[in-house]
Amino acid sequence: MNDRERAEPVDHGHMPRRALVNSLWAIAGLGAASLVTSTLAGCGGSSSPAPGSPTPSPVTPPPPTSSGLPALGAQDLAFARHNIAVPGLSVILSTASSGSSLLACVGRGNVSAHAAPTDNRGNAFTPVGAARTYTNWPSSGTALYFCAGAAGGSGHAVSATKPSLDETTLSVVEVRGGGRLQDVRWSEVLAGLPLTSQSVVTTGPAVLVAWWWGDAGVDQDKTAVPDNGFTVIHSVLASGELVQCAVAVRRVDVAGSYNVTWSSTPLQGAQLWIAAVQAA
Repeated sequence: MNDRERAEPVDHGHMPRRALVNSLWAIAGLGAASLVTSTLAGCGGSSSPAPGSPTPSPVTPPPPTSSGLPALGAQDLAFARHNIAVPGLSVILSTASSGSSLLACVGRGNVSAHAAPTDNRGNAFTPVGAARTYTNWPSSGTALYFCAGAAGGSGHAVSATKPSLDETTLSVVEVRGGGRLQDVRWSEVLAGLPLTSQSVVTTGPAVLVAWWWGDAGVDQDKTAVPDNGFTVIHSVLASGELVQCAVAVRRVDVAGSYNVTWSSTPLQGAQLWIAAVQAA
């Protein structure tokens, strides 16, 4: 999924992964796809931020759209490498004071550690379906969370807990004016087939957010480039023991069915999430 290989046994309980990677990549197959259609309620609850971690250089997002329509807001990514003691991750944003929705997608080396993110504005993040494990690295996985009608503002910290030495990546995306999670799809594609997401269906203007979680090894930097009008807003694609991720968005004005195909190097499979957020 990301940079999963271990130079030594993992002391927090997940098994070494990479010895069979060359043979696994020779197997091409399309993993199961799932659709989440549940309506998620507004935010509530309490929380506090976790310590921060290094983040990649920001990418300039597409310009905002006209008032009253859903638009991309604040966004960022934080990550921690394996075997480097980091007790938690935080993404610090300047979000709208009210009326936005937040999407948080988390990739973990230790999938059993999955827990909903928290923030310092009293919002609650609802799981969108279950955490998804990688075929090649079954002790690792990703999960998506959603918060509608979030309270926000300057210094808005969204945080994810983690085992101290585990590699973890947290991606957070704000959609302004987007109060409804219209559609979500997840799929896994193994190496050798086109890395095409499932399609989401919109009923009007929407912001589409797509996550690529590659499953390559640790030995080199990666690339991940989307098509179909999507623009990468943040990513972590460096070599080493970390959870590699790329996130892209597209705004659409009309109802329709939309997907994205990723081109990546080296040859690898990926978990692919795609979400459509519309006005409430």
